[in-house]
Amino acid sequence: MGWLYGRLVIKDKPTIRSRQLGARLELLMKAKQLSMRQVAKQLGMSAVWVSYVMHGRSPVSKVEVARVLTVLGVVGEEYDELMDFCDDVAKPGLLEKYDSRLPTQLRTLIWHEERATAISQFHGCSIPGLLQTADYARSLITEIGNAKKLDVIDERVFARMSRQVILTQEPLIKFEFFIHEFALRLPIGRDNWTVMRGQLGDLLRLSNHSNVAIRVVLADVGAHPAMAGHFQLIESAEFNPVVYMDSEVSSLFLEEENEIKAYQRVLRGLDGVALSEAQSREFIAKLAVELYSVGAQQNVGHLA
Repeated sequence: MGWLYGRLVIKDKPTIRSRQLGARLELLMKAKQLSMRQVAKQLGMSAVWVSYVMHGRSPVSKVEVARVLTVLGVVGEEYDELMDFCDDVAKPGLLEKYDSRLPTQLRTLIWHEERATAISQFHGCSIPGLLQTADYARSLITEIGNAKKLDVIDERVFARMSRQVILTQEPLIKFEFFIHEFALRLPIGRDNWTVMRGQLGDLLRLSNHSNVAIRVVLADVGAHPAMAGHFQLIESAEFNPVVYMDSEVSSLFLEEENEIKAYQRVLRGLDGVALSEAQSREFIAKLAVELYSVGAQQNVGHLA
């Protein structure tokens, strides 16, 4: 349901799809170095209408999108892709299938992360991407094996590191990371003791930030509320909460109320079984010393 501003219908709750479509149109507009007023003038529409469309706040027809794309000079595959996207723009949720273009894979996630006020995550097998060191990220991407070429690996590591700016940007986002003990102990990298020691040390550094809470779920807990797998809950003042999950070939965004409540329950359950922030720092510090000692002994043995 929306309300009417003159002849402009404004959505109370824009969907992920409408936000994504608007963000894509805005990127295309900026690439052409056009202002919203200039686009509006060529369309014969108000600048307010253009603004709301590019923020996913106003319903837009395929005819209107076609006119916008024509003004922006979009043709070919990108034109067809955006026109097809219009068919489902009012549907909640979004399943994105990955292709060879890395920016396409991350664009929607980055858009939501940059506008977040709070982000909560659970990871059971690896360190969350927002907390990974470059060495850990490179080793993980290489060992998973989906990226074979060095330049593709470099691009993915750079993209992952670039996302981490949101950890310290103003205004500060509130982060809470639940990490299973298995993820902290799983050796990553050819020289894994060095990679893991550096990663654990960085977790300790990040845990001292006032807006970053790192909580460890010990293996002794056994079955826990997040057994279904890793996920990320993104909250914002600009849009309703969104849950993000990814796999090898796709990413899924959920936004319906019952879906959000289900993952909020999972987070409350994790809060009840995870170590406190102080206990987690102590556990990570001890583990880092343990890994350092083992690695140092291995290195001495190799030199001997």
